[in-house]
Amino acid sequence: MHLSDLEHKRIAIWGMGLEGRATLGFLNHHFPHKDILIINRDWPEDVDHFIFEKDIENHLNDFDVVIKSPGVSFYHDAVAKMQDRGIEITSATNIWFALPKFGKVIAITGSNGKSTTSTLTHHILKKLGLNAELGGNIGTPLLSLPLDADYYVVELSSYQTCDLKYAPEIAVLLNLHPEHIQWHKSHDQYYQDKRNLLRLGAAVNIVNADEPRLADTPNKICFNARDKIHFENGVIYNGDMPVGGTTDFPLLGEHNLENLCAALTITTELGLVLTECLKASFSCPGLPHRLQIVGPIDGITYVNDSISTDPEATIAALKALSGKTIALILGGQDRQQDFGELCTLIDSTQTVSAICAYETGPRLFDQITSPHKQMARDLEDAVKIAREKVKGDGYILLSPASPSYDAFRDFVDRGDQFLKLAKS
Repeated sequence: MHLSDLEHKRIAIWGMGLEGRATLGFLNHHFPHKDILIINRDWPEDVDHFIFEKDIENHLNDFDVVIKSPGVSFYHDAVAKMQDRGIEITSATNIWFALPKFGKVIAITGSNGKSTTSTLTHHILKKLGLNAELGGNIGTPLLSLPLDADYYVVELSSYQTCDLKYAPEIAVLLNLHPEHIQWHKSHDQYYQDKRNLLRLGAAVNIVNADEPRLADTPNKICFNARDKIHFENGVIYNGDMPVGGTTDFPLLGEHNLENLCAALTITTELGLVLTECLKASFSCPGLPHRLQIVGPIDGITYVNDSISTDPEATIAALKALSGKTIALILGGQDRQQDFGELCTLIDSTQTVSAICAYETGPRLFDQITSPHKQMARDLEDAVKIAREKVKGDGYILLSPASPSYDAFRDFVDRGDQFLKLAKS
């Protein structure tokens, strides 16, 4: 939706998180005399025009356009009723994509690795002296970005790709694993909503050669393909041509080498020198809550991987620490994910003890057949048990394989509490 389309409309913003507040600030700047209606679960203190989310269906005559925040499901019952009334439903993401700008937009999504790949890509561009901005799901709302950059690296969640109407210059889908069933209502719908990014007409769609659900993608270039950018034995190749080793690459695990291959595929499509891009990646700092290492503290190394909200991410974390003595803290909100492969890996690894907690804890505990398992009451109890398991010499890994919302504000809150316990 173009900004000019909003000028004479009665506007509501649904959701007042970080993006909702950025959207309000953006609209107040462009339409300083317009009253913006806020819809939210709770009443924000600094808002005058407000209705509670639970009462939204009683106020459908009060607005013409609703700008829906990502956390509000596109499949919410009220959305269909708005559409029946002719109310336009859009998002801050769509508004930003429609803004006039000259820079190239690189949109990156995926069940796992999208933040790391986005950060890597942005870091490489900046390291090479290019004018690049980073925003989206990674934390900086798009509507707060300056519009004079040459490149925009945009991380998108499935909540943002679901109803996206505008194509980036380069679209990237890293992988697909079952996620977010409460928002999308089914895993199949989640896959469809992710793949929407690839249907919009980007000049190039970059996808993972190892993801069979993406085999029929139009205009595709694959990473992890033998004839494209891939890695073997710690070396990055472009087809048969070695590009360079990854000894100095700072991020742990082969899954992060996959993310690196995706980032290098993007920069190659931008016409940059591959060897220079690989070298630039070596100074990229790791992200908090993603295999974030703290310690050793009293002989124990703590690994904060709170971002791992699905079993595939936890499998990658275990493989990154292969051969170590690990007390693994598991469990969180239940989204009907399949833990079979993860539990099989835990059972086959003699050096891993599993401490299970929260909603998915009992299900994980029952599926794990290894005797090296234990239930915990909460995170504090889990850390205490984990210390006993590693006996002062090993790794305590928080990689829950489940979302955090059953007991924490978000994965950041969960990770921060883990780090506080590690240092106590």
